[in-house]
Amino acid sequence: MWRSTLSLVLSAFLLQLPQVTALKGDSQCGYLVCVNATVHHDTVTYQMTARQDRMGWLALGFGRHMAGTDMVVMWRNEDDSLTISHRHGYDHTEPQVVEDPPRTAFLPMLQPTVWSSKLNPANTLTFSIPLDESQWVFKPEKNGTFENLIWAYGMTRPATSDPHTSIYGHYAAGMLLLNLEKELSGTPPDDPTINDDDTTSTAPSHQDTQTAFEDPYTTHELIVLCHGVIASIGMLVLLPAGALVARWTRTYSDKWFKIHKFLNYSIGLPVILVGWALGPFAVFDARASHFMDAHQISGVFVLIVYLVQLSLGRYIHARKGLPNRATHAPSNILHVVLGLVVIGAAFLQVRSGMNEWEHHTGEKVSHWCHILWKVWIIALPVLYLLGLSLLKRQFYQESHGLNPSSAPKHYVALSPDEGHRSMLFNADADLDSPDYGFPDNSRLTKEAETAVPLLRRN
Repeated sequence: MWRSTLSLVLSAFLLQLPQVTALKGDSQCGYLVCVNATVHHDTVTYQMTARQDRMGWLALGFGRHMAGTDMVVMWRNEDDSLTISHRHGYDHTEPQVVEDPPRTAFLPMLQPTVWSSKLNPANTLTFSIPLDESQWVFKPEKNGTFENLIWAYGMTRPATSDPHTSIYGHYAAGMLLLNLEKELSGTPPDDPTINDDDTTSTAPSHQDTQTAFEDPYTTHELIVLCHGVIASIGMLVLLPAGALVARWTRTYSDKWFKIHKFLNYSIGLPVILVGWALGPFAVFDARASHFMDAHQISGVFVLIVYLVQLSLGRYIHARKGLPNRATHAPSNILHVVLGLVVIGAAFLQVRSGMNEWEHHTGEKVSHWCHILWKVWIIALPVLYLLGLSLLKRQFYQESHGLNPSSAPKHYVALSPDEGHRSMLFNADADLDSPDYGFPDNSRLTKEAETAVPLLRRN
């Protein structure tokens, strides 16, 4: 009796061997979410893993777009239990609960181990569902049949474990293709293919897995990195340099405005616009929601204030020299104040950007970046405040019409006529005046009340 029973068990085990060694499935990793699918008989098991520490809920939809797609939403509750909620997307709004879904997802009797040792088991949610090949499409360029899937990642956990409870808006979403006809035999369960491209898939291999994890940056991370570096150069190098030039050199050279304009407008504007635009492009690349955190919202604010400040500067320069225009009109003062606000906000924006990088990638920003930020946020105000010591010299030159670069050093401050209030006039223009040999009482000059002699005495 026991021999016959043992024979039946061994037979059943041997019959199952080909199915075990010939498992099919596929896996794919994006910037925020990894998905692994394993087909067993007529059931497919999906593992969704958030690659960030903060996870609220994950969703997997069976289609190409959110509208008209059935999806499975999962989250882990405070008591470590798991909730499965069947939903249907009608538009770019919260998916509605479906009481009688076409396919019912369920939790596996035994939760499988995470398919990669590089991923966090606490951020992995697994469900099984009956296999449905209706969404499979043949891709000639890939020479395979793929299932269209969409994914969504939310950072905030729903308030309760009830499948009908509302879920907060997703932080990011995307699409992927999985080849569920791919043979997985010979590949360890914890050694999947990791591919950072959300639209391609490759065959599983140990070498490919290590290469994907060892790549220094994904394409998305490179976009974010370029955004941070270029915007930082524009906001924390070019703009402060232009401000310091205006503060320190305006009383010594009339070339200060050209340099100030070159740094803050000719070069600064293109650099800042390119760096800023890479931010929304990175969000779009991750299929994430815009204006989801303080960094994104304040980035728009800083850009708007910078453009207003820039436009105000051009307005001031266009009205320069007009009659009855005050030397320090309110628009001039506002221009300076807005410039300081932009630079100050840029420091906070760069720091929050570094925090965002560490939060979303799990990688620390280089220590020298933090040191440089701390040194510069102290050194820059000190340099600018020291430059305020030149205000007295600036006000004196402005009140007397002095131009520091056009007059000879030892020229006497004369007044060309009684109606001109300037203490200094252009010597070259005076020498070029025509002389007809007749005395001209209207052009009589007098020596100014100054200790400087009319001519230099050796």
